[in-house]
Order: sequence, then C-alpha cells, then structure tokens
Amino acid sequence: MNGPITIEALINQHISRQLEEKLPMVVAEQLRHVKPPPDWMTETQLAEYWQLRNREGELTAESIRKWTSRPEGEHPLPCANMGDLRRYNREEADQWARAEAVRQRTLRVEKRQARTGTNLHAVGE
Repeated sequence: MNGPITIEALINQHISRQLEEKLPMVVAEQLRHVKPPPDWMTETQLAEYWQLRNREGELTAESIRKWTSRPEGEHPLPCANMGDLRRYNREEADQWARAEAVRQRTLRVEKRQARTGTNLHAVGE
C-alpha cells in the first residue's frame, strides 16, 4: 500500500489531468494567431525578426545598415530596393547570417592561430 491519499495529491492529480487535456487546445488556439514573418522585410522588420537590440534593450537596425553597406568583396547583406525602402528577403537574409557566422568563426580561429603561432587544422592531419 502506498499510504493515505491526501487532498494535496488529489488536487495535483486533477490539475495534471486538466493540463494534459487543455494545454494542447490552448497552444493550438494561440498558434492560429501567430503570423509567420513576411518573405520581404524592411530593416526594422528584419531587426525584430533577428531580435537585434542595443545595450538598453531597444530594437536597432544599425547593424543591418552596416552589413548592407559593406563593399561587394566583404560579403554585404543582400537586399533589394523597392521604392524608397530597402527590403530584405527572409530566406536570403537567413542564409547570409549562417554564412556570416561561419566567416566570423573562421576569422577568430585564424586570429587565434596567428597570435599563438599554432595551426589547429594541422592537428590530426
């Protein structure tokens, strides 16, 4: 025998059952109201999508402008001009961000190797 059943155990059991039954419906209802990000975004929309915030926690598109204005040989963030606004294709921007992360990691490794005089790629070759 497991011992006496307490009111607290019964309440917890009831709450657990209610959560198991109701939570999927609540989540599904909330998901119906969530809009996917647009295929083409403004600088501000892209900053929000990428959650770019300054030290004060305010949304900022400054980095997007800096990345977009890079010279062609320095991997600028791709964009298109639609009227007076720059627009960023979500798929192209995400692809650029992944490639940029790889470029930045590679640069950090190369700088570390130059500073320490080691070649990490030679290990295991």
